[in-house]
Amino acid sequence: MAGILDTFKRLFHHRKQQRYFVEDGTFVVISPGDSERREQEVQVIDISRGGMAFIYKGSPSDLEKSGILKLLTKSPPFRRESIKFDTVSDVPAAEGTQTSENFRRRGVKFKWLGSYEGSALSNLIDEIKICEK
Repeated sequence: MAGILDTFKRLFHHRKQQRYFVEDGTFVVISPGDSERREQEVQVIDISRGGMAFIYKGSPSDLEKSGILKLLTKSPPFRRESIKFDTVSDVPAAEGTQTSENFRRRGVKFKWLGSYEGSALSNLIDEIKICEK
C-alpha cells in the first residue's frame, strides 16, 4: 500500500528544484552543535538548489542542534561551502534492520542563499552531478 501512495505523491507533488545524484567522493561535514561531539563527514546522496539528502550514523538527537553544513568534494578543486539548513526528514536508512549502528537518511532544505552563494552552489552542482533523480 505504501508503494502506491509513494507513486501518487511523486505524480502530483513536483519538486521546485531538480534533484541530481552526485559523484562518489562528495561529502558533507555536519556539526552536531555542541563541543562534546565531533563533526561527521558523510556521503551525499543527492542535491538540488533547494536542498540535499545524506546518510549518517547515529540518532536524530545527535544532530538536533546542528544548523550548518559544509560541502566537500575530493576531486579538484577541493571545495568547502558553508550552508545553513532546516531538516525536512530524518528516517532510518534501511527499514527492518536494527543494529547498534543505526544509519539514517536526512533530507535538508537550504535556508535562503544570496546571489553569490546561490551561484556558487549552482556551479558546484554542475561539477558533481551524475544524472537526474
